[in-house]
Amino acid sequence: MTETAGLLDLSRALVFASRAHANQRRKGAAQEPYVNHLIEVMDLVARTTDAADVDLMVAALMHDVLEDTPVTPAELSAAFGARVTRIVGECSDDMSLPKAARRAERLASMPGKSREARIVKTADVISNIRAVVLSAPAGWTAERKLAYLADCRALVAAGAEPNAHLQAIFERTAADAEAAIRKGGSLAIDGVPEAVHELENTIGQPVHKVYMANTSARPLTEEDLQHLGRLIASQFPSGTIEKGHAVYDGRMREVFLAYIRTDSPSAIVSFAQRVCLEFEQSFAGIEVGGRYIRVYADDTG
Repeated sequence: MTETAGLLDLSRALVFASRAHANQRRKGAAQEPYVNHLIEVMDLVARTTDAADVDLMVAALMHDVLEDTPVTPAELSAAFGARVTRIVGECSDDMSLPKAARRAERLASMPGKSREARIVKTADVISNIRAVVLSAPAGWTAERKLAYLADCRALVAAGAEPNAHLQAIFERTAADAEAAIRKGGSLAIDGVPEAVHELENTIGQPVHKVYMANTSARPLTEEDLQHLGRLIASQFPSGTIEKGHAVYDGRMREVFLAYIRTDSPSAIVSFAQRVCLEFEQSFAGIEVGGRYIRVYADDTG
């Protein structure tokens, strides 16, 4: 594979992963976009293998795509090949099992995984340890963090040091994390002290309010409510619908308000266009961050 081809594959993988995990956030208080974690894992793999194996770096970006998104093994294989799919499959838990059983299976299966999968899994663990120290999920005590760290050490030990450079980073990260947890201090990443990870703007995802404006001013029915719910479910993981009243063009009318969290403005505009078409509206409204726009039916082509 040429260097250019490798860069193109990585670029394509980053776009694929970003889209697959588009509405996902890390579980910590900072609510970082999940893709940040995927990039960190890929970076660890690249730096500790001299970026010599493009498939391995792609697998690092994809390591949660089978476990946490609707992407299927067949779709992943069609996009990036059988080897990437095998590595990602080895890194994926059986989500049909209870949490404790998944943890036990993860540990028991680690020695039998391929070297490539153990490299990706070790990088994943390093990223997760950093996240637990810098921005743990709500309610995690020091004791719970230390118990998690012990589980991480056991998992990596079961993997039998697949890469010396990566193993050294893991051991340093684990030691620094334990000290930070016990002392309530910060953590250094690549020798640079880190404070708490925070979003650049506000905590959490933007919540968009989409108005089914009822431009015909007709009575809204239960079927209208169910129809709007189906539209939301077809595009987003969740949403909330309220029924309200609005006055415009000198007339009071019933409206539906859909509250949808997403990082994708284009997805919201697409949804508003579908609302226009499905409900035969001349426009739908979108509000986010105190700003409002109208999407008109004739914008849909």
